Formats: sequence, structure tokens, C-alpha cells
Amino acid sequence: MSIKSQAKKGAETYEPKAYLIDVGTIRDAVSIARETPVLRDARPQIASTTATMIGMLELLLGEDLNFDRDEAVRSMYEAAYRLLRVDRRPTNDDPTVVAWQYMRDVAEMTSQLVETYAGHRGEGGSDVQ
Repeated sequence: MSIKSQAKKGAETYEPKAYLIDVGTIRDAVSIARETPVLRDARPQIASTTATMIGMLELLLGEDLNFDRDEAVRSMYEAAYRLLRVDRRPTNDDPTVVAWQYMRDVAEMTSQLVETYAGHRGEGGSDVQ
């Protein structure tokens, strides 16, 4: 078998593996963020939860949610990218309540995008408010 025919055969059988975002895990993480108290000693938990929420939000922003065809989705993307700007993030010098509010804002944006993602995948039925 020639290299050309092997390449052609390989190209026909290769299909990239699609992955699915675990909507339930993201919903659970949003719930945790919503339940995190705004206490001075909760700062490490707030920082950890914020990092998790940012990662999940960035993952969702990489999905095709009809950004180019849906004005509401486009608005969500724009708001999410504004929220994720480094100059919008709290620093260690900011009060705990500022870090807590930022975590909540990221969680709310993540919730909106995960529900949009779930709707596009036919996985409605949010158990998160």
C-alpha cells in the first residue's frame, strides 16, 4: 500500500473526538460560589472558587453558542470578556467583600453561559437559579 493511499485511508477513518462540557459540574460550582459567605477568613475559599469559575467561564467562551448570529449571546460574551479583564480582578490588597463580589459576578456570568450552552445542546432543566 502506498503512502498516499495509507494517508487517504487514515484520513477517512479519523474523526476528531468531540468533548462535552459537564453542565452538572459547572452548575454545582456556581452553587458553591453562591453559597460562599463573605467572611474575612473565607478569602482563601473565595480565591479558589474564583479561579475555578474563571476557568469554567473561559471554557464556555470557547464554545460555539451562535455568537455571530445571536445578539443576546454576543452581549453575554462581551460582558464576560469585560469581566475577565485583568484590571477588573481584585488584588490581595482589596477588601474581602470586593473579592467576594467579583467571584459572584463571575459565577453569575458562568451560570448564564452554561444555561445557554445547555439550551444549545438540548440539556435544559436548570437546577440553578
